[in-house]
Amino acid sequence: MSQFIKTAVNVAHKTTVLGLFSLFGFQLYQVGKNAFIGIVQKEEEHPQAEYIQTLRDKADEDYKKHYKIDHRDWYDKDDNSYLKDAPRPMSAKK
Repeated sequence: MSQFIKTAVNVAHKTTVLGLFSLFGFQLYQVGKNAFIGIVQKEEEHPQAEYIQTLRDKADEDYKKHYKIDHRDWYDKDDNSYLKDAPRPMSAKK
């Protein structure tokens, strides 16, 4: 009986090891094949590539403006319209 159990355990162990090595080999094959296809295959054009490029250009433009200390594009020096909404003392309202 002991020899039978030894043989059964041996077969189970060899089957498990062979299965794991086969799985590992197949995964290596799949990754290698997909990597090769990705290198060979031409990149497809993204459906919104033009829009994405516009966003990148705008971000680059804003980034270049960010470090200019003399650039102020959010107000005009002669524009005093913000003063209309400024709080005034009660005596000036009358």
